[in-house]
Amino acid sequence: MYYNARKTAGLTQERWAELLGLSVEAVSQYERGVILPTDEVVLRMAEAAGQQIVCYWHLLNKSRVAGRVLPEIEKRPLSEAVLRLLVQVEDFQRSGLEDLKRIAADGKISGADESIAYEDALEQIRLLIEAAYELQYAGKE
Repeated sequence: MYYNARKTAGLTQERWAELLGLSVEAVSQYERGVILPTDEVVLRMAEAAGQQIVCYWHLLNKSRVAGRVLPEIEKRPLSEAVLRLLVQVEDFQRSGLEDLKRIAADGKISGADESIAYEDALEQIRLLIEAAYELQYAGKE
């Protein structure tokens, strides 16, 4: 991911290191995954490359907690990210929303059918959140 940030910026390791105030060896170690850069360095990378998604990916790699709660996302073109989000919203409106309203009517998950419907709705919400993050970090076409 750090390599991709540098390549997106179109810079050599030497120029990248100079721009970030680092040694070439530090840049090399970040790119090879030997060490993780500090949050401050990642913020400078994201700014220099114009890619805020670098911060997101860094957080996923740095924190086991973040890795559990944040979805894995892909860098997508803007049009693709918008369409993906719209599809997820429509899917959730079509089935997940109705299931959740039905389940919430008595305030509990009753029986196997509601349990399955609840898990399906949660999966749709997870996909919706993932699509929303991808839109947030989409490439500007």
